[in-house]
Amino acid sequence: MLFCTYNIHYGVGADGKYDVARIADTVAKADIVCIQEVVAGWSRNDFADQTEQIAQQLNRYHWYHGAMEADASEVGADGRIVNRRRSFGNAVISRWPIAWARGHMLPKTQLVDCFDLQRGFVEAAIDAPSGPLRVYSVHLSHVGPQQRLPQVRALMDTVANAERTGPTWDSAAGDMFMFQERRPDVPRSAIVAGDFNFAPTHPEYPLVCGEMSVYGRLGTTMHLADAWTAVGNSEDGVESFPNEGRIDHVFVTHDLTPKVKKAWIGHGVMASDHWPLFVEFDL
Repeated sequence: MLFCTYNIHYGVGADGKYDVARIADTVAKADIVCIQEVVAGWSRNDFADQTEQIAQQLNRYHWYHGAMEADASEVGADGRIVNRRRSFGNAVISRWPIAWARGHMLPKTQLVDCFDLQRGFVEAAIDAPSGPLRVYSVHLSHVGPQQRLPQVRALMDTVANAERTGPTWDSAAGDMFMFQERRPDVPRSAIVAGDFNFAPTHPEYPLVCGEMSVYGRLGTTMHLADAWTAVGNSEDGVESFPNEGRIDHVFVTHDLTPKVKKAWIGHGVMASDHWPLFVEFDL
């Protein structure tokens, strides 16, 4: 299975050109894709739903959650309201059906003189042929640890407690008109990926992968593994975003660690200001 995470920068490339189709071309070989900085309903790109555009080009299943959301309505010449919403968020695009999905809001503290916005992440259960997978598409604050540390804690709590929380409905509803089917399963194996805006040298990283010691990373069952280092790559010395280091990550539950076979960054790809991160799994 080929997995990809990609901050698509609203479809605007490093060359300043807007082209959602080349985003789709970049990730076309991947079976599951997590994308961030996705927009829907903005007038600047004719109210396009970028997730749907990419998924249609690839003929894939998809689910999008816009954590930042606002009005984009218009009143026509006849006085009729055209109700529209504009949003900014994350999505999961999959070759295989997405059994259920939900969007989560991350903690946000209002800043006085610095731009930030509501962040969130997608949680999706995918019916992969090798077995069900939980997949998270994440985008944390760009501002700094003050904003990100509470977000990391909230994310890790959601991932760790997924089985206790359960899917998007429980049991079956008997003879009720809706929800007559059995509740779906919560996959135990999980991939948590996206633009985290922190590198391994930052204080947020140990909350995910464990503290560094003379024995290496002290990961516990409550932590996740970094797919990049699982195949022998160094934590540092590589960038996924120019001049910012490796801030895009694919983290996995420990049962998936031995199944990670290869990880690489698509350096030189111009479709976004980030580079895509690919991980190959033997599932």
